[in-house]
Amino acid sequence: MGVVFLICLSRPSLAEHINAPLRDTDLVARVNGTPIYRKAVREVVQGVLTVQETQPDPASIDKLAGDALDSLIALELLYQESQARGIQVDSAAVDAEIARSRRTFGGDAAFERALKAKGMTQADLRRDTQKTMAVNRLLEGSVWKDVKITPEQVKEFYDHNREEFKHPAQIRASHILIAVPESASAAQRNAAKKKAEELLAQLKGGADFAQLAKANSQDPGSASRGGDLGYVAKGEMVDDFEKQAFALELGQISGVVTTPYGFDIIKVTDRRPAGYESVDEVRERITAVLTKTERQRRQAELVAELRKKAKIEYPETAEQ
Repeated sequence: MGVVFLICLSRPSLAEHINAPLRDTDLVARVNGTPIYRKAVREVVQGVLTVQETQPDPASIDKLAGDALDSLIALELLYQESQARGIQVDSAAVDAEIARSRRTFGGDAAFERALKAKGMTQADLRRDTQKTMAVNRLLEGSVWKDVKITPEQVKEFYDHNREEFKHPAQIRASHILIAVPESASAAQRNAAKKKAEELLAQLKGGADFAQLAKANSQDPGSASRGGDLGYVAKGEMVDDFEKQAFALELGQISGVVTTPYGFDIIKVTDRRPAGYESVDEVRERITAVLTKTERQRRQAELVAELRKKAKIEYPETAEQ
């Protein structure tokens, strides 16, 4: 898990530090002598804005800018602490992490475009990657090392938040998908449909649904699980699939169903009425929430301790 920054500390208004005509090189803070520039604050704010559906008002942007600066100060404090503890990240590890990031962008060209859009050089990328990795090693090796969530904590969370685990009537469905791209020709569609019909014939002849799904389904999210989609309610699937799935009896297999994704064969493996998920069903989710919360608390506690000992200057007191 990467660094979590939810630390809000007092600082001057930063609206002027993310709006023109100031330059990216304008100083917004120093942390024990290390400068933080407007460019870094702007990048964090823009990253948040890209995932918001509506444009926030000026007051909200100012708060975002302030929170962004707080997170950058926290990162610098944690990085300086990692160096004080002798934590190092070698070039090979940095190279491997950058290579992993490139793969998530789908190739070198897309990755380079993203770097250019952020105004980052390769040197900037290596520096930021090395810093983040060092902080992660600090947190994972000490601050987060012994975080353990007990069954009692899970049960307490479940009891106090039971309404969050309420569910409508559901079915548990499995499927075998023979995918058809939007650009497929008539011949390709016919071939895909023929493949689905052949699989359906095997199922009618007694073939095991899960084994056929593992070997043939082209849904990467469920094929390895024998086509299992888990429990689903009405409104969670595309119309054609949903109509067929909810019409099936327990254990029944559909015919070949045409959906926007291709040709499906569906099997209903369970039905359950509206009610509550059991604590065992949601244990993993609750544990993840409680673990994240405890890690954030410990991280914030460490940053607060480091801040007490640090010299943090804002533009009024920090000289360029």
